[in-house]
Formats: sequence, structure tokens, C-alpha cells
Amino acid sequence: MTLCNTPLEIGLGRMAGGAITLAVYCIATRNWARLSGKDWLKLTLVAGLSNAFPYVAQPLVMELAGEHGFFGMMVTLVPIATIAASAVMLDQWPSPRQWLGVVGGLCCATLIVADGSARGMHPWLLLVALSTPVAYAFGNTFMKWQLSHLPTPTLSAAFLGLGAAMILPLELVAPLREALDLAVVRQRQDWLLANVSLAALGVGSTGVAILAFVHLIQTQGPLFAGMVTYVVPMIALVWGQVDGERLTGRQVAAIGGVLAMVALVQWGAAKPVDLGSEAPA
Repeated sequence: MTLCNTPLEIGLGRMAGGAITLAVYCIATRNWARLSGKDWLKLTLVAGLSNAFPYVAQPLVMELAGEHGFFGMMVTLVPIATIAASAVMLDQWPSPRQWLGVVGGLCCATLIVADGSARGMHPWLLLVALSTPVAYAFGNTFMKWQLSHLPTPTLSAAFLGLGAAMILPLELVAPLREALDLAVVRQRQDWLLANVSLAALGVGSTGVAILAFVHLIQTQGPLFAGMVTYVVPMIALVWGQVDGERLTGRQVAAIGGVLAMVALVQWGAAKPVDLGSEAPA
């Protein structure tokens, strides 16, 4: 997609596609709720920090650094960051085992950053990449803390739509976009394939996936929901190899260490779901 679309277009396309998909679902199933002014303010915070920012930042750093697999590994830090966010917002302080997972995860994160620095990546790119799992963790925990009273479809559609609305002005105002160095596509290639992929990303990997993910947050909590990051880095590494990116022993050790720490924290964490509670679909 980065061969044809700018990071702003990718972020806007996936959030708008996801919001439209979920809005259609809400209308078709009549599963919609009226939101208060406070709800909209809280949703705006989640949409800006945990959707608009990471959905643009991730394709931006991947394109500028030319390393898709490397930056795809960063999301493994979401559960570790979620522990800290849960302690502050939900007053759920880590157990000794979770503290061990946090410290171990941070050590592995240091190894990932050291590997990126050794490959000549700019420190600000690494900083932006590391900030995305923190943003995800904050948003996931905040939703459980302040927005768990909202139905999953309404909540999901609203914050995706708000996220798209936030970055739309950047896309429309060319001087501002160029000043922020967000117009990185020099020559558009493979237009049809790129935009079909973007549509699929918006409908399936954003709309449907966010609906299921928010349901997990509502029923199991933000830490358990973050377990999806088990799968993401593996796929990122495979695609990185398909694209001819470098795979180092330090990367493998770091990703293995992070997954081990998250598994240590999550072992036996699933809670039974009340069958009378809301289903995601």
C-alpha cells in the first residue's frame, strides 16, 4: 500500500472503512446507542491518541525506514504497557509475576531498540515506533475504565469515525501535510492492488477486527485482549522475509523474550464470560 498511498491515506482509509462497515452493521441490526456529551469527549480522546496517531505513525515509520517486519514487532509491547496503564486507571497493580514480565519485556524492548540503532535507524523513528504500543495500551485500558457501559458496535464505530475525522484535515491541506513530512509517496505504483488491499484492511482487519477486539476488552479486560499481539510479530517477520528484509539473531531473541514475558503474565488469565452479556456479532 505504501507504494501508492501516503501514511495519511492509509490511516484515513482503514479508519473510514472500518467505521462505515460498523455503522452499516449497527443500522442493519438496530444495535445503536445514544451517546452523551461526556461519552463523545472520552471517545475523542481514545480516537486521537489510540487510533489517529498510531494508524498514521505505523505506515510512516515503516515507509521511511524501509523495515516493515522490524516495526511490526513493536506491538508485542502492548500487554506490557497495558499492565502499567491498568495500574493507573483501573487500580489493578501488578503481581510479582507481572512485575517480572514488565521488567523482562522492557529489557527485550531495549534489545529491539539496540538492534534498530545498529542498523542505522534514526532515534526519532524508533521513539515513534515505541510510542504506538503505549498509545494502544492507553486506549484499550481507558475504554474499559470509562466506556464499558457502551455497546461494543456503537463504541467501535464511533471512535473509528472520530479518528478518521481527525486526520481528514491533514489530508486535505497539502501545505500542512508536506510540512509534517507525511507526503512520502514520490510516484504512485500498483494503484488497483494497493487500494483493494486498503479496502480489505478497512473492512476486515479494522472494522470486523476492532469489533471483536473491543468485545474482548469489555468482557475479558484490556490485558487479556492484548494477547492478539502474540500473532502479529510472527506475521510481520514472515512478510519481512518475503520483502527481503534482514532478520538478525538479536531480533529473534528479542521477540522470543517479549512473547515469553507476555505468556508469563497471561497464564491462566482468561475469565468465564456471562452468556447473557453482549455478543460481538
